[in-house]
Amino acid sequence: MRAATIDRVKRRVLGQAVAENLDTIRGLPPRGLRRRARLTRLWLKRAGLLLLPLSFAGSSYLISKPTADVVPRLTTPSMLLTGNPGPSPRMARASLTPTIDSLQRFDPAALPLSVHRVVLDAGHGGKDAGATTTARLTEKDITLDIVQRLRTLLVQGGFEVVITRTDDRFLALRDRARVANASSSDIFVSIHVNSIAEHTSSRGIETYYLGPTNDPTLTRLVANENQASGYSLADMRKLLDGIYADARRDESRRLAASVQSQLFTGLRQNDKGLENWGVKRAPFIVLVATEMPAVLAEVGCLSNDREAAMLHQPDYRQQIAQALFRGIHAYASGNEKKGI
Repeated sequence: MRAATIDRVKRRVLGQAVAENLDTIRGLPPRGLRRRARLTRLWLKRAGLLLLPLSFAGSSYLISKPTADVVPRLTTPSMLLTGNPGPSPRMARASLTPTIDSLQRFDPAALPLSVHRVVLDAGHGGKDAGATTTARLTEKDITLDIVQRLRTLLVQGGFEVVITRTDDRFLALRDRARVANASSSDIFVSIHVNSIAEHTSSRGIETYYLGPTNDPTLTRLVANENQASGYSLADMRKLLDGIYADARRDESRRLAASVQSQLFTGLRQNDKGLENWGVKRAPFIVLVATEMPAVLAEVGCLSNDREAAMLHQPDYRQQIAQALFRGIHAYASGNEKKGI
């Protein structure tokens, strides 16, 4: 009986060996692996029935679990070596979510910049007279005269100067920006004169740099200035992106502060009633479209009779040009001192 059993086992082993050899010749994998493959396919077919209730249970657990416990800890090789458990879930979540400042802020001091070339823009011109008075004193004539005087001072001071308009002609804001950008200049200064019909007794100076505003009065002023922009609604997204560019905005603010300080200090010596209306933000198109630090200076107020009479005098315009030069020079000198 025992001998018969042994013979059966031998025949079974021999038969399996022959079958395996034939499978190998045919290029088939070993039968043991094929059995595991069949089991794997069978498991995958049945796994869906098992995973469905598990997924419902898991989602219920995550919903009921506090958020802090769900956030995984951040682990680095140094933590594994030192045994430091790493940041807490709250800290990990904070580190995974960059702030707006960390994405947008940029320190211009990181770039070795200096001021060599200045763009001067005389506001209005041609068919666009700007602010006017009963004595036919126009903003376009005042700004052009001041720009020409300022140009002489800057050239004498060692600066290169580009002027957007050199005569009495109309130039769309888009074209002014194109001239400025094509010149690869370092800063842009646009000269304007105010006119405030509701406050004829007031006279002051103010300097703008690029930025949004919630002031309805200022919004109306900006809308009036932006009418001759030459841009269409299709350009809106690109222009709005420019309003919030931090590096250029911060440099524009410094330039505006320097210009405003010198304007008020210099002009108030001859006009004790002159008011300092300060440095302000506004989305003037001519500032939005330029690619360099840019400011718009309102150097007087034609709606005030006394101010209009002073702006009519060439000597006073020369004082304005000198104050603007000192502001630009102070800004440029500040850049050199801080190494940019």
